[in-house]
Amino acid sequence: MMGDSDPQATFFYNISLETFVPQEHPLRRIRPLVDGKAIRKACRDLYSTIGRPSIPPEQLFLALVGGYLLGVTSERRLVMELQCNMALRWFVGLNLDQNAWDASTFSQNRRRRFDASGVLEKLFDQTIKRAMDEGLVSRHVSADGTLVRANASFKSFVPIELAMDPEEYKKRLRAEDEKGPEGPQDPGNRAVDFRGQKRSNATHRSLTDPDCRFVSKGSSGTGAHPGYTVNALMENRHRFLLGLGVEVFRSSASETEGSVKLLDRAHRRLRYEPKTFGADKGFFSTGLIRTLLDRQIAPHIAADPRGRQPEHSRIRMRVRGVGYALSQRARKKIEELFGEAKDWHGLRRFRRRGLDRVRQETLLIGWVLNLKRLARALETRTEPA
Repeated sequence: MMGDSDPQATFFYNISLETFVPQEHPLRRIRPLVDGKAIRKACRDLYSTIGRPSIPPEQLFLALVGGYLLGVTSERRLVMELQCNMALRWFVGLNLDQNAWDASTFSQNRRRRFDASGVLEKLFDQTIKRAMDEGLVSRHVSADGTLVRANASFKSFVPIELAMDPEEYKKRLRAEDEKGPEGPQDPGNRAVDFRGQKRSNATHRSLTDPDCRFVSKGSSGTGAHPGYTVNALMENRHRFLLGLGVEVFRSSASETEGSVKLLDRAHRRLRYEPKTFGADKGFFSTGLIRTLLDRQIAPHIAADPRGRQPEHSRIRMRVRGVGYALSQRARKKIEELFGEAKDWHGLRRFRRRGLDRVRQETLLIGWVLNLKRLARALETRTEPA
């Protein structure tokens, strides 16, 4: 007999969100690693002691982490997912009878509380320290950089004199008078010649994101586009990110200078000092090599035969060593990490604008990547042999 649907709505339900989340769901592996008490402690000074109770800060961060884990980087779409995705509601701690928040709840809390407080940086470090306490972090690191598109268009770039302060404009004019005429420019570069109007980082700035620049990766053939340089420092065993930094693009030197900043940060905030440093030949520079040798870090950098400095010869002597070969194999994994972040977690193009806000967005993505790696490493270690 064919059954009929019952149009009568049920008034009472005796169910739990636990029943909607399968045991093998990936969010179940991540949830125990996000410490709600630690988030509340980090945010304690950001809230008043009087007034109406706010949305719990741990729920806001859990919603952002859960969204990025599922590839939801838009806050408006995140609100929709919170309304209908039972696994995400369970992850955040929202009951079935609680409404999802408005998208402006996330943006306003970011701007008014979290961006300038360093909370995300503390949470990022806590995950790394947990991995270090578990003995999951090696003393061998790799570094690399990638270009990420900014949330700005070519049309937003205007001559610097239209975007700068009048006093800065006067200083620029005086400097140009002293420098003299410029040499010929490459007409095939989109950053130089865009629809008949010459545009470059030396002459134009974006009105929507003044910190971004025209970026281009050598002879990749993709052309220049508005973006930033993102640098990463990765440990080689479980591929934890020890640091993620965003720099205003200048040249290939942005990667080498950014990697030194990440090493300084790891030493300052994590008390971490690596034994080896692996990188491609784009990092084969005298300044970086001297810095590594002064810190007694073995520079396992791909050798560039064009180098003539004594430090370059010292690197080439290590090319045939076992440690060098291992570092070169491991450092290629960082490119896979960039690919994962771009394909699944929103690093292909920033949603926010401005260097400080872009750095916060990058830290959130790095935190999500480290949570995934921590869950996998702990799970692998506890599996029976």
